[in-house]
Amino acid sequence: PTQQRAARTEQLQARQASSMAAEVKKEFWLPLESNPEVLNGFRDKLSASNAFAFHDVYGFDPDLLAMVPQPCLAVLLLFPYAEMAAAKAAQLERLRSEGYAPDAGIFFMRQYVGNACGTIACVHALAANSDFTVSAGSELEAWIGANKPLSAEDRGTNLALAKEGQTAAPDVGDDVNHHFVAFVAHNNCVYELDGTKPYPINHGPLSSDLLSDAIEVIKREFVAHVPDGQFNIMALASVE
Repeated sequence: PTQQRAARTEQLQARQASSMAAEVKKEFWLPLESNPEVLNGFRDKLSASNAFAFHDVYGFDPDLLAMVPQPCLAVLLLFPYAEMAAAKAAQLERLRSEGYAPDAGIFFMRQYVGNACGTIACVHALAANSDFTVSAGSELEAWIGANKPLSAEDRGTNLALAKEGQTAAPDVGDDVNHHFVAFVAHNNCVYELDGTKPYPINHGPLSSDLLSDAIEVIKREFVAHVPDGQFNIMALASVE
């Protein structure tokens, strides 16, 4: 019965999301490049705190991870989306069969606009750490405050409607195969926030610092499925 209720709830959410998405004109945004300079520029446009910045993560070795300043508030991953599709579908099916119930307290939104994953990953990273990253009186603070009581579907729709500067659909030759997700700490657990999924994914309790734990999730849940894939990792962490 629990699994059936979870499945019915997810089906209802999917129908609601589809209906809401249909109200948003199908548009594509210029994708954010996967480098700290671009993401920090986006942070500045949002008037977020400059006490934290996005940094490159150069590899999985402890010495390379030690180059990232602490504390680390969020980890952003860019991964090959098409190659991971089967593994991600299997993950959702497993969670559904287990009766997975996501934490309703974490700020999460759905993605309804093409190429918006970088924007949404950044907002997820900042909103999940708003006590440290969101400047008082900023438009970002007002937007998060207004959308916090809403559903993930409504938040995604509102972002799509509020964002200025939408662009025409990308050219056929453009690389739109890669996708951004964010990893954050919430209630002492590591959460994956991906706007193309119906809910946040809890990857288990924190065992050390967020960066190290997120890297273990990335190796296990992503790199293991596409060992030859192109991945890029950045951390939202203290300025150097």
